Formats: sequence, C-alpha cells, structure tokens
Amino acid sequence: MYSNKYLKAYLILKDVRQTDVALLLNKSISTVRRKFENLGFTQSDIVLLHDKYDIPLEAFFYDETKDKNGFLFNNNK
Repeated sequence: MYSNKYLKAYLILKDVRQTDVALLLNKSISTVRRKFENLGFTQSDIVLLHDKYDIPLEAFFYDETKDKNGFLFNNNK
C-alpha cells in the first residue's frame, strides 16, 4: 500500500506548506489535504510538484510493503 510519509517528510524539510501546494495546484486547501490523506495526486499534480520543488518522483510512489527501503523504484538493484 502506498504511503505519503516520504512526501510529507520531504515537504517539511523543504519548508513547503500545504498552502504553497494549494496555490501551485490552483486548488483549495481542503482539497490538498484530501490529496495528502488519500494520495490523490494526479499525474499533472505530480509533475508540477516535481518541477517546482524538485521532489524526487519516488516520493510519490513510496510503498511500505515492497522492500526494506519502501520504494517501488529502487536504484540499488
């Protein structure tokens, strides 16, 4: 199951707030909160966030059940 732990941690470290994300995506803050809770980001949302904040794409595909690192795409294999 996908988790948003890594994405949230990355945004906290970069001091990006949900209001910043809402402005970028042109969505309400409540919509952005729901996207974070349910991992409901669209492909265009992911591209915008990646381009603006240089978020690794792996952050959007964190899967705790896949391996010990939790990443679906593991570059070390």
